[in-house]
Amino acid sequence: MAPFGLNPNAHLTVNRMGWSSEEPHEINLAFADFASTCDDPVLDLGAGFGAATFAALRGGARVIANDLEPGHLEALGARVPLLMRDRLQLRLGRFPSDLTFSRESLGAIHASNVLHFLTLTELETGIGLIADWLVPGGKVFVMVNSPYIQNFANVIPYFEQRKNDGVRWPGWIEDLTRYSSHPTLQYLPASLHFFDADVLSRAFETSGFIIEVAKEYSRSGLPEILKYDGRENVMLIAHK
Repeated sequence: MAPFGLNPNAHLTVNRMGWSSEEPHEINLAFADFASTCDDPVLDLGAGFGAATFAALRGGARVIANDLEPGHLEALGARVPLLMRDRLQLRLGRFPSDLTFSRESLGAIHASNVLHFLTLTELETGIGLIADWLVPGGKVFVMVNSPYIQNFANVIPYFEQRKNDGVRWPGWIEDLTRYSSHPTLQYLPASLHFFDADVLSRAFETSGFIIEVAKEYSRSGLPEILKYDGRENVMLIAHK
C-alpha cells in the first residue's frame, strides 16, 4: 500500500526527493504536446519514473531523461519499448551542477517537482542555464509546490510576510521541521523552496522568458491529505 494516502501508481524516490508517479499530469502532458512539434531534442529534468518522458516519446519526440538517481534511470530505460529506444538518452546528474548542454540545442525543457529542491544559488544558476540551452522559441514547463499545501500550511504566514517585504525568494525554508511534523517529511530533504505564481514568474522573466501560463492550482493525482485550498501547486509555461 502506498504510504500516507498516495495514489497506488505513485512510487517513493530512493533519495528522499519526494515521490513520483507513472501517470502523467497536466504539466507533463503540456510538455509532451509541445515536444511532439520540436525538431530539436527535449530535456526532462528530474525524470523520476518517466511520466513526462514516456508521454513525449509516445508523441515522437527525441527525449533526454535526466535524474540524479541511477536506479530511477535504469528502471525508466528498462521500460522503454524497443521502437522508442533510439529516441531516448539517459543523462545522470544533479541539475544544475552536473549537466552541460550546448547553447540553443534543446527544443523544450520540463522540470516538474525539481526546482523546489534547489538552493537559492542553484535556482538562479539553473534558470539561467535553461534560458541558455533552449532554442529561440523553445519552451520551459515547470511545476513546483506552493506553501498552500496541507503538510506545510504553517509556512504560509512566513511566506506571505517575506513576499510583502519584497524578499526575492520568500519561500526558501532551511529547516522544514520548524514548520511541520507531517509524515511526509521522512520522504523529503531537510530544506525546501516554496513559490507562488508571482515569485516564479518574476524569476523566469528576469532571465528573458515570456510567460504564457503562470498559476496556482491543484494538480491531478494530488493526494487528498495534502489538499489545502486549490493552490497547492504552481504551473509555469514560458518561451524564450
